[in-house]
Amino acid sequence: MTDRQSAMICRIFATLLLLIFPVISPAGPQFATCFGDDSVLQRGETTQVFGFDADPTTKLMVQFGDHSAEASIQPNGRWNATLKNLAATDVGLTLKLIENNTVVDALSGIVVGDIWIAAGQSNMQMQVRQMQQGMPPAGDWADSANLPQIRFRRVNDAVNPDQNLESNQLEERAPWLKMTPEHVGHFSAVAAVFAREIATTVKCPIGIVDLSWGGKPIEPFIPSDHFSTPLLRHIKDLADTGKLEELKSLHGGVIIRNPEGYPAAIFNARMAPLSEMRIKGFLWYQAESNAGKGEDPREYREKMTALASGWRERWNQRELPFYFVQLPAYGPAAGWIRMREEQRRALALIPNSAMAVTIDIKGEGIHPPDKLEVGKRLASCALNHTYGLKHIATTGPVYQSHETDGSAIVVHFSNTEGGLVVGDRPLFSEVNFTDRKLQWFEVAGEDGVWHSASATIKADTVRVSSLQEPAPVAVRYACHTNPQGGNLYNRAGLPASPFCSDLTMLPWEDQN
Repeated sequence: MTDRQSAMICRIFATLLLLIFPVISPAGPQFATCFGDDSVLQRGETTQVFGFDADPTTKLMVQFGDHSAEASIQPNGRWNATLKNLAATDVGLTLKLIENNTVVDALSGIVVGDIWIAAGQSNMQMQVRQMQQGMPPAGDWADSANLPQIRFRRVNDAVNPDQNLESNQLEERAPWLKMTPEHVGHFSAVAAVFAREIATTVKCPIGIVDLSWGGKPIEPFIPSDHFSTPLLRHIKDLADTGKLEELKSLHGGVIIRNPEGYPAAIFNARMAPLSEMRIKGFLWYQAESNAGKGEDPREYREKMTALASGWRERWNQRELPFYFVQLPAYGPAAGWIRMREEQRRALALIPNSAMAVTIDIKGEGIHPPDKLEVGKRLASCALNHTYGLKHIATTGPVYQSHETDGSAIVVHFSNTEGGLVVGDRPLFSEVNFTDRKLQWFEVAGEDGVWHSASATIKADTVRVSSLQEPAPVAVRYACHTNPQGGNLYNRAGLPASPFCSDLTMLPWEDQN
């Protein structure tokens, strides 16, 4: 073979390689990976769009329909642009990134609406298809879920090898999936029901970013700089120095079972990359892994307060709504009794928050399948507080205060919504008081011994007394692992939250 023939063969081979493996041009400016085709941009006065790999010496523009903005570029190539006055629209448009009059990145099918971040553990992560398996009637809901104006983005990033290191963007760009019967089975059931209730009521596209992670405690979701109270600083110091047994036995401590359980680990991997994104609010469904066997639910309200304030500060939106789910009934879990009270007390500590009470939702196991009702109750919180639909009740009666009246205690409630009633489930109906009495009320005296009590509704109060305790000092309701038959409701059909008026009389014992 001559040299000329050899050269020709090499050129042919090289051409074939280029056809099979085309040359990729050097990386240029691009949108951050949290954005993708069919994603949702947050409506409002200012909407942040950002990305990476820009040359600070070039001119970079973002264009979206009739809106455009010049990007500011940092020396490290990170860029940010602010689109102003975006109104809600379900008409998909192209989001373009333009460098020196050349389009260098583009995302199609983008709509404008409201973005909600859904976080927590397995009951938030539980998918629609899993809900269907445990609750066959949910099949009709899924079959009719053809609402392409609702978009989902699931985040699956692993934690960083150094849990204290924040990621600056998600590992990969992924499309935001439209809600269709084909895709909805893989969505978070709670978040999907929430999104559908909001979208169909306010006629606005809804985006859900789901970064839940099953089996994880609250600590890895809290930003590092919000481990700022004495307890939280101690938790982080013990974790960072590997003193896990001491951390486990700490009052209000936590069990760290894997790298994902370390303080701030999940926030750093999954949430920090999103913190420039404008959003509407947060949904939170977690607490099981802070109240299970051997786990300590005490001071959870302090942790949840740090979580909410930390998220709001990082998003630079200090009034972002924070709506969460109180744990339901679960027989084997004694720690859930204290946890539900910790969650209730967090309401008074976290402004612009609301709690979906689920004590009456039936279902076996740690994952009750009825996420339809949970999602709807979360949506009611948002529709009332965030979207201003005040005729929609947010939650059931919540303990506010009590007073002693002779041998009885009179309990005052908020969220009575037309008055307190004796109710029944699964299909709510008011029950005549003469047919069925209030259950699960108890009183205690100075000795701290609880006695079953009779309870009578008087307008927006409940009068509670027991012949066994003539001088009561404390009152509680539904403070048991599985208080079947708890029947205090408001006329909107929402159940009263369990409560204990004196936390020192609701002891927690390690369930090893």
